[in-house]
Amino acid sequence: MFYSRDHQLHDLSGDDAYRSWLISRNQAPIVHHSGDMHWKRLLVAARHAVNHVRGFCAALRVALVADKMRRAHRDLAQHGIRIPTPRRNDRSAT
Repeated sequence: MFYSRDHQLHDLSGDDAYRSWLISRNQAPIVHHSGDMHWKRLLVAARHAVNHVRGFCAALRVALVADKMRRAHRDLAQHGIRIPTPRRNDRSAT
């Protein structure tokens, strides 16, 4: 077997070992139609739905409390009792 100068500059014997090492350390490809992927997508969708419901409930609670406070102040004002409304801390005004 004749060895050329190119063979001396580039050692081909280590390429197979390096290639097999790269293949062995790579993760398995993601299969988009697998059961695991469907389960993960379902969990993400459920998490988003729960977060949206929580946000809606929080906004509804704030609106209900504000409405109850307005009604209480109005009822007290009809009976001649004045209660100063608490001021909100507006940081942009300072």
